[in-house]
Amino acid sequence: MEIACVIDCRLTTPERPGHSGGLRPGRATSAETPVDRVEDPVEAAEMTETVARALEGIGAGVETETAGEVFFAVGGLRGLHGGEVAGVTAAARRAVGAEVLIGVAPTRTAARAAAERGEAVVTDDRLDVFLGPLPTAVLVDRLDEPRRAAELVASLERLGIRTLGELRRLTPDQVADRFGPLGLTALRIARGEEEPLRPRVPHEDLVCEIELPEGVAGSQLDRALHLLIDRLLAAPARKGRTLLGVRLGARLCGGGSWSVDQGLGRPTAAASALRRLLVPRLEGLPGPAEALRLRALGFGPAAADQLVMEVGGAEPRRRRLGAAIREVRATQGADALLRVLPVDATSRVPERRHLLTPFPEL
Repeated sequence: MEIACVIDCRLTTPERPGHSGGLRPGRATSAETPVDRVEDPVEAAEMTETVARALEGIGAGVETETAGEVFFAVGGLRGLHGGEVAGVTAAARRAVGAEVLIGVAPTRTAARAAAERGEAVVTDDRLDVFLGPLPTAVLVDRLDEPRRAAELVASLERLGIRTLGELRRLTPDQVADRFGPLGLTALRIARGEEEPLRPRVPHEDLVCEIELPEGVAGSQLDRALHLLIDRLLAAPARKGRTLLGVRLGARLCGGGSWSVDQGLGRPTAAASALRRLLVPRLEGLPGPAEALRLRALGFGPAAADQLVMEVGGAEPRRRRLGAAIREVRATQGADALLRVLPVDATSRVPERRHLLTPFPEL
């Protein structure tokens, strides 16, 4: 099986003890071009997600477990992109549109190393020769337990085993006796034996962001979050579906970013429920924010009318009004119905006193 590894050169990967392989932002690429360094883990996750979704756009089933690298199987895409590996990698570069390195090989370890070393394709018959000289430090990125993996690499180096070729000369009994199950996994990787890819289930991107004026805090920040929630729920891409979870994030004024995931317990599209859960989360902001971002993490079934026992016919009226709102939005757009949201009544700037926000679906 041919596996492609796409490395985003803008992102860092955590430095781990004993790890000496791999591309590090700030170093030159294979074309000796400087790369801007990105160290913020939240921004790194967002950028990796952007790359992954771009690759899903060309039909790839992607695996994303580490910031800065994305894997996908090449075989099924050949017929869509000219029948050759080069056509698939060219399509991937066009889709991503960023500074990336791409390598193709039968395993994740070899694919990543090929991308880092500027080798476009490593074939099956060259796999053993290619893996042999790689330092054992590359195992840290491929084993599931980074701390124990770093200890394993350090132990191997103390024993004089510094490359994958030297490691695979050992027998499974020797490795198991000294290093246990983790060592056996490392031995299989050194021999070019890895588990199949685990592609994630593609999901739609629904995200809204709002820029904040300088010095926003307290109730004003709460109002900004209310506006953000209204915009997310009114977005046409939601298609009337409920939400299963959201990610609240912020760009900080002093640099860096912050985010927190919030499960909703049950599918909901109620603005009041989202506000109740997310407003307390704002207390976790580590500093002043210049922008808030809200992303849907999963969609549930379409929102259903929940009947309420009331006297006087208020519930039928609410249902008719809600249907009318949805009909107007469907024909005239998300901004067809707006309401005034008070933000800062004491502000000297008229534009900061009130904002227009999408009218909630009733």
